[in-house]
Amino acid sequence: MKAFRLLGTLIFCHAIALAQTTTRSMINIDRCDTTSQGVLLRDIQQIQTTKRTDATDRWQLNVETTTPEKNISLPTDSIRQLRITQLQVPDSTTVGLRIMQFNIREDKQTEPDYNTFTGVRAEAIKQMLKDVKPDIVCLQECRKTQAQYLATALPEYTQILFPKDGIEKNGGQRDVILYDNKKVRLLTWSKFWFSETPTVSSKSWDASTPKLTIYAKFRSREDTTKDFYVYCTHFPPSAPEAMGHAVTMIEESINKTTSGTLPVFLCGDLNLDYHNAILAPLEEYMYHAASTALESDGVDAITYNGYRDTNLKTLDHIFYRNAIVDTYHVKNKTYQYGTNCKWISDHYPLYSDVRF
Repeated sequence: MKAFRLLGTLIFCHAIALAQTTTRSMINIDRCDTTSQGVLLRDIQQIQTTKRTDATDRWQLNVETTTPEKNISLPTDSIRQLRITQLQVPDSTTVGLRIMQFNIREDKQTEPDYNTFTGVRAEAIKQMLKDVKPDIVCLQECRKTQAQYLATALPEYTQILFPKDGIEKNGGQRDVILYDNKKVRLLTWSKFWFSETPTVSSKSWDASTPKLTIYAKFRSREDTTKDFYVYCTHFPPSAPEAMGHAVTMIEESINKTTSGTLPVFLCGDLNLDYHNAILAPLEEYMYHAASTALESDGVDAITYNGYRDTNLKTLDHIFYRNAIVDTYHVKNKTYQYGTNCKWISDHYPLYSDVRF
């Protein structure tokens, strides 16, 4: 177990003093399933609970840190869980990258103009990428014509892509990894499908459509001694059996390709929220960027809108191993890129600043 949870007994102790530690440990406080806060354990001076004197008769949790603006003060009835997590991280870091996950949403001409890629979304997506400036972008549902547009509009990115139907001349959906060739160099890449015949386009178990994972090994141009892997994946929706197999297949692939030692980043539309039990093995095997980043929008930050204000979900994720993640943010404001474009996709882009 990479984490252990401290529940009721901890938050009702009068005071807990924490010794300094050289390990990268964090305290994560999840509040009402909406936000998480991460603070380095070595920066915490004391955790206290005190009885409030107001009419609510509630307890108050106070976390004092060496940086006062990072102090945490919360009523205990708003705390979902309190956990201390020991993170396995590199001894030293020389490479910094910004990695993005984004289901771009295929261009369906049956949708209203304001939802089609060729309507207003293409320009908005271009502006978003120029604004955020990720070094690596993992895309799902990207049709051939959309990939061609991105290649022209954003020539600073090189593309790795393959269609889920396995036929490259067709125009269907592709998984895509965009990367800045000035920052990283591609060494090798490969792919597999979530099925019992993973080397060919196929579907198995209860999946209704083939879903593909592409993964690539890169070398940093900043420090040529640092290699790392990026996985770009898309889980089959409403298919719990296939999703469970997908988790297992990804873990097996990462173990085989990285030997468990190289940094690896998994980005994907997993069609599951952070708390779904299907993801539990993956959450034990890898770290989730949202729950461990010091600056985070939280594990329940909305990543899916379905082109409706009433269909908000968290379906997209960034997981990692053997690295440090400093930030986790979701660009989930409407009309953020152009007054005519409310949603740049039915999913929102999310990104992390990482080091290794």
